[in-house]
Amino acid sequence: MDTEQQQTRRLLVDGAQALLAGRREQARNLLIQCLERDERNAEAWLWISGAMEERDDIQVALENCLDCEPDSQRARLGLDWLQTRDKV
Repeated sequence: MDTEQQQTRRLLVDGAQALLAGRREQARNLLIQCLERDERNAEAWLWISGAMEERDDIQVALENCLDCEPDSQRARLGLDWLQTRDKV
């Protein structure tokens, strides 16, 4: 793994850790930086969906995840959850 890939991976890991610690804004910032380096990073799209606050932003992130990784069950479950939430 070259230095660029390592830096991108570090942004992803740091963003995920920030989200798990409840620091959503920091997580968004780190994950956006990750995606600016690699817009086809399905894992980053999935994590950033959890850092978003607006329903439409969550949906776009999950759809982008599926565009990168069509078999992502976690992204499909997230979209299903959004649709169920909309019906309530």
